[in-house]
Amino acid sequence: MYLRYMTIAFLTNGLGAFGLRILAGAGLGSVDQAQYLTWWYAAGLVMAAVVFFRRNRQPQTNELAIGSGMALCSLLGQTGMAMALVSGLPGFVVFPVATGGGLLLVVAVGVILYKEPIGRLGYLGITTGVCALILLALPD
Repeated sequence: MYLRYMTIAFLTNGLGAFGLRILAGAGLGSVDQAQYLTWWYAAGLVMAAVVFFRRNRQPQTNELAIGSGMALCSLLGQTGMAMALVSGLPGFVVFPVATGGGLLLVVAVGVILYKEPIGRLGYLGITTGVCALILLALPD
């Protein structure tokens, strides 16, 4: 079940950032970011709810709190990227800072604070993130 939820989060959050990059590259950075992000997050909520309610009757309080906190952090990050693009910052600056900063922070916290070893899949994930970062950072 965890893998399904993480796949949904990856697709909806990752494709949301990718969509912002496409809009910026097409010169449509002034698109109403509230409407754009509302549709992405609504789609993610519906997808996660369908998967969840197929197996569960009702979410627990801690599941709602953690999910809501993660959604809020994600939404604030996406909104910040959209606002930076609308204010005129080029996409090849915004996306490396936003995406690379998050990637670096997660890896650093896991390794330094929690002493987590990085296995083959971890290195694959980091490499995939860096490759995505490079692709998003290419100038228009």
